[in-house]
Amino acid sequence: MISVSAILAVTIGLGTWINIRYQQAHMENALEDNVLIISNTIERSLSNAMLDGKSREVQHILEAVGGYHNIHEVKIFSPNGVILKSSKRWMIGRKVDSSTQKWFLADRFKKPIKRRDEGIFSVLFPIENDERCFHCHGSKVKLNGVLSVDVSMASTEQKVGELSKTMLLWALGVTAVLAISLSLFLTRYVTNPIQDLIVTMERAESGLEARVDVRSTDDIGRLGEAFNSLLTKLERARRRVDRYHYEQMKRADRLASIGEMAAGIAHEIKNPLAGIAGVIQVLKKDLPSDDQKRAVLEEVLSQVERMDKAVRNLLSFARPPEPRMTLVDVNELIGKLLDFLAPQFAKCSIRSERRLAAGLPWLTLDPDLIQQALINIALNAIQAMHDGGKFIVETRSTKPSGDIPGMVEIVFSDTGKGISMENLTRIFNPFFTTRQQGTGLGLSITQRIIEQHNGEISVSSAPGKGASFTLSFPYPQNKA
Repeated sequence: MISVSAILAVTIGLGTWINIRYQQAHMENALEDNVLIISNTIERSLSNAMLDGKSREVQHILEAVGGYHNIHEVKIFSPNGVILKSSKRWMIGRKVDSSTQKWFLADRFKKPIKRRDEGIFSVLFPIENDERCFHCHGSKVKLNGVLSVDVSMASTEQKVGELSKTMLLWALGVTAVLAISLSLFLTRYVTNPIQDLIVTMERAESGLEARVDVRSTDDIGRLGEAFNSLLTKLERARRRVDRYHYEQMKRADRLASIGEMAAGIAHEIKNPLAGIAGVIQVLKKDLPSDDQKRAVLEEVLSQVERMDKAVRNLLSFARPPEPRMTLVDVNELIGKLLDFLAPQFAKCSIRSERRLAAGLPWLTLDPDLIQQALINIALNAIQAMHDGGKFIVETRSTKPSGDIPGMVEIVFSDTGKGISMENLTRIFNPFFTTRQQGTGLGLSITQRIIEQHNGEISVSSAPGKGASFTLSFPYPQNKA
């Protein structure tokens, strides 16, 4: 606002100054023309009087003309600079001033000379000696004298001053009116709408129900409409998030109840399963090696082991054990995992590859729980590559940067069938599975274990292009 007013004031001031200078020059040019006209008139009157032999009347003419308005002095001086006649009688016999003598010597005749420091316009007219003047002045001299007419610029300067004051007052008035009008315009159409927008933004921090009062269709109005539209979309999104959160809370409550119930059931089933497995082992030992019943007992034992695994998963999900932290070499842990899974890789024609970064810091982990989490991910990869493929394990680290701590990452990648976009957001949900066999707790338990270690797990995949799981663990406190 202030900058616009300043630009407006400077523009009007500059225009006023240029106009004043133009009017001043115009008045001075008009004064120059008047000086020439007056000087010509005086020169002719004096010539006629002298040619008529009335040289005594010359002094009276000069005195009469010198009394006119704006006439400062009218005088006749000789070529050597002595004043012969003057409207100011006391100047007769004196020498003309040096400036007038200099202009005379420079032949500056019949040209207005501006003497601004004295406030005077001067014009010199030569009184030439011709045949009509020979009877009085002889024929030897070329100039009988020089007529000097001095006209005061006081009146013109007064008019210029009055004009300047008037124009300055008008400029100030116009500037004030325009500044006030511009201020009111900007306040109504720019400042107030922006202030309303700012207030609405502040209100939106405490509630998305706030809206901007749009009163125009200009850019500010469109900005307000866009902000209102944004608030509407945010409010709808918040409602959806609230509903989703409420549904998740209900689901979590149900899962907690199911987990407690499942834990009780699993505990009741676990002991009988152990007894059944023991009895089957004893029965199998009593049968000859070529007895066909051994195959039946082995299948029953396999199903019992599958049930036992499901029971252990239920117990692990419902009552997760507290981690027992110790310093662990991640690369060594990965090596043991791949060695343990090597027979299954070979059985499914899967090639494993290690890309382990050297010099990784040791992490504070529970090796048993982390091993369980890693095995869950690896088994999912094996099941996704039942026709063979490639399994890659990579470790890497990121250095600390500012407030961002350093991280050690473990990346599992496979070339299996991949995960659909719909299932990517559900794979960590308890009891979610796409297989006919399985509890759907493996990845849920894995996520819980990673979070118990202040880590993060993420997955990226596309159908037919395999999947990639990334586990991130922060540097130990003493290594950060």
